Amino acid sequence: MFQGKNVLVTGSSRNTGWGIAKVFGDYGATVFVHGRSLAQVEEAAARLGRQAGSRGGRYVPVAADVACEEDVRRALALIEARAGGLDVLVNNACHLGLGHGFLDMPIAFFDEVLAVNLRGYALCAQRAARQMIARGGGAIVNIGSNTADRVIPNRAAYIASKGGVESLTRAIAVELAQHGIRVNCVIPGYIRTERWDDLSEEDKQRRWKNIPLGKESTAGDIGEAAAFLASSKAGNITGSSLLVSGGIDIQLVPPDCSV
Repeated sequence: MFQGKNVLVTGSSRNTGWGIAKVFGDYGATVFVHGRSLAQVEEAAARLGRQAGSRGGRYVPVAADVACEEDVRRALALIEARAGGLDVLVNNACHLGLGHGFLDMPIAFFDEVLAVNLRGYALCAQRAARQMIARGGGAIVNIGSNTADRVIPNRAAYIASKGGVESLTRAIAVELAQHGIRVNCVIPGYIRTERWDDLSEEDKQRRWKNIPLGKESTAGDIGEAAAFLASSKAGNITGSSLLVSGGIDIQLVPPDCSV
C-alpha cells in the first residue's frame, strides 16, 4: 500500500509511535523513525528492521527536537537529501504534560507542553507540506486525544494542546487541499503503552469497564487508522477526525454506574 512512499513518524522510537512506524513499514514504506536522541532512534530503527526482515519496508533513523525550528528544518532537509522528500507525515511526538494541577502549574510548563504538542506539529507539517507539493501531493495525519473533548484532571496543558491539534488539522486541511495534500486526525482513547503496564490490576479492570468494547487500543490499532487516512482508500477524506477508542466516547457512564 505504501511501496515507494517516504513516511516520517515523529516520536516513533518507542510506544505508540513505534507501533505506527511498524505498520507503515509492514505496508512497504520507507519510514523515518524519529526521536530526540539519535542513539535511541538508531536502536529503534534497527529493531524495526530486524522484525520486518524481507517482508517490510526500510527504517531510517532521524533525530530532532520538534519544538525547535532549526532542528526540524535540518531533519526535513536530511530526509529530502536522502529520499527526495516526504509523501506522508504522521505527527505523533508528544509531551504527556504530567505532574501539575492547573493552579500550581508554571506557565513555563504550559509553554513546554504546547511547544511539542502543537508548535511541533505545525513546524513539521509546514516543512513536510512544502516537500509534498514538490512531489505532487501527500498526506498528513495528526495524532490527537479524546481528552480534548472529555477532559481528565491535572492535564490542562496537554488537553489544551490536543484541542489545538484538532483545530490545526481542520485549518491546514483547507489551505493544503489545493496542493493535493490531505490532512486528518486520529483520536485515540486509552492506549496500551509502558505506562499501562505500570497500572495495578484493579486500575486496569476499572479502565476496561469504561470501554464498551472492553479493551484498550494498541499501537497497531492507531497505526492502522493512520495508514488508512494516509492511503488512497481515504482519497476524498480531509479535515476529519477518526475516533479509535473502543467506544469510550459514546458511553455516558460505565455499566457499573447508575444514572
